Amino acid sequence: IGAGNYNTPGFEPSVGTPVPAALGLQKARTWDEAVADGFKITPLSEVFKGKVALFVVPGAFTGVCENAHVPSFSKNAAAFKDKGVDRIVCMSVDTPYAMNAWKNLMGKNAEGIEFYGDTSGAFAKLMGKNMDLSAAALGTQERSNRYAAIIENGVIKVLNVEAAPSDLKVSTGDELLKLL
Repeated sequence: IGAGNYNTPGFEPSVGTPVPAALGLQKARTWDEAVADGFKITPLSEVFKGKVALFVVPGAFTGVCENAHVPSFSKNAAAFKDKGVDRIVCMSVDTPYAMNAWKNLMGKNAEGIEFYGDTSGAFAKLMGKNMDLSAAALGTQERSNRYAAIIENGVIKVLNVEAAPSDLKVSTGDELLKLL
């Protein structure tokens, strides 16, 4: 992890680092809903207001993400609330439409979770977690490594990063709950 700030090459945010409010994400929704709201971007200051359990996945509709990562947070939604977490947020470098379809397809396994698309990959880059996953057929755009965090009023309080995007050891809902 480099020293400095977000403008310093090689810098990676860590515990205690504030997340810049200037960036934004696209809330999961249909195309028609996006047209109706003018493709509104949700600022990070709004996404990370209060106490938020964030988990980031390499891609919607992918095996580990769909079969284990998302359900690990959904099944623990009440426990997170009991620990003072206001919202659980799932984010991926993807479109809000893919994230919306994925959320809807998962049904019960996605309950209690807000889904967002990092459409440009800017948040993944900001966090220093961007990587080329084209070998896994995830497209030509860089994706994000898998991780989970507790962000309180825009400040990173906990950050658990997997060694590889295919791993699911330290970023599950169960593991994050242990740290609250």
